[in-house]
Amino acid sequence: MTTDAFFKEFQRIIYTQPKLETHVLYSQNCKNSDHVFDSKNLEYCFDTSASSDSSYLFDCHLATESMDCDYTVEAGSCYECMDVVRCHNCSYVNKANDVQDSMYSYDLSNCHDVFGCVNLTNKSYCIFNRQFTKEEYFEKVKQYKSLPPEKILEMLEELKLKYPITQSASEHNVNSPFGNNVYYCKNCYMCFDAGRCEDCGYLFDSFDVKFCYDTTYLAQNAEMSYQIVGSTHMFNCNYVINSENCQDSSYLYNCKGVKNSLGCVGMQYKQYCILNRQFSKDEYEKISKQIIGELNSKNLEWGNISV
Repeated sequence: MTTDAFFKEFQRIIYTQPKLETHVLYSQNCKNSDHVFDSKNLEYCFDTSASSDSSYLFDCHLATESMDCDYTVEAGSCYECMDVVRCHNCSYVNKANDVQDSMYSYDLSNCHDVFGCVNLTNKSYCIFNRQFTKEEYFEKVKQYKSLPPEKILEMLEELKLKYPITQSASEHNVNSPFGNNVYYCKNCYMCFDAGRCEDCGYLFDSFDVKFCYDTTYLAQNAEMSYQIVGSTHMFNCNYVINSENCQDSSYLYNCKGVKNSLGCVGMQYKQYCILNRQFSKDEYEKISKQIIGELNSKNLEWGNISV
């Protein structure tokens, strides 16, 4: 089979197979959500993985009992937070890591009980960057909480103007100098919104993956995979969209539990398939080797496939 014939048939199968309205994988009781993986009890959540008991989340991972958050990772009981990692019981906090019991703050690291603060590290009981005793702090916070959120945020913006704003936010990484919002990664290059990844490059919104390149919305237990979109639990897979729990396969779309297959759409718990046709192991290895060899030699990648 030529590469042109392979792509033509693959495209035909994509067009003839029904498309899922939403992509909710390995999840329970997730309503009105899309691209959700390994989660439960979510509502109105998108591009979220390993999270629970939350609503209105976007780009979140390991978030619990939270609402109205964007890129909230390994966090709990958070509200209106963005770009925070390992935070708990925080509201209106932006760009922070390892922060607890804080509100209306920006650019914090390893802090607890701060209010309206900017650019602080290892601090507690501060209000608008002024240090107070524990008793003074809680008394004054009660007064500030009586103000409307818009007023407090306006005061915070004025304080932010007094401090430099860094170009990127990254913490607890090893040899991962390029990218943004990268946390607990090792040997990663040009990654964005990524956490606990190792030996990877060009990732976006990907968490807990190893030896992967060029992925978007890849979550949980993925290894040795290339050009994956909206999928989870991948091993040694290439060119995959909206699939889960697959291994040693390439060119998959909307597949589940597929192994040793090539160019498949909408298939579940199958192996040794090419273009949705079942083959014996020997037939599969012979045909797939010829097709993949030609695809690689011509560097065709996705070709002109559209989904």
